[in-house]
Amino acid sequence: MAKKSDPFDKFRQATLGSSGSLSGALSSAASARPSAKPEPAPQPSVTTAKVSKNANRKLVSFHIDNATFLKLGQLKFETGAKYDELYNEAIVDLLKKYHKL
Repeated sequence: MAKKSDPFDKFRQATLGSSGSLSGALSSAASARPSAKPEPAPQPSVTTAKVSKNANRKLVSFHIDNATFLKLGQLKFETGAKYDELYNEAIVDLLKKYHKL
């Protein structure tokens, strides 16, 4: 069986071999640079796992008729609250009404 020639070996010999011009440029550049002092080993950082603000929440979806949604939008604008805050407030009020909270 014939030995296969590796294209990478050919490339390496052509560029980094002793007769290649790139080899001389790389070796002279490496010897011309002053040796830099070694950098200190990086200190292992202690990081805590990031906990999502929604880790203990459930995403739900429901339909609201258009007129109710417009009134809710007006309330949102007047109070400066977010829809999420208004929905949660309404659910808490509903649970209190039925003595579940």
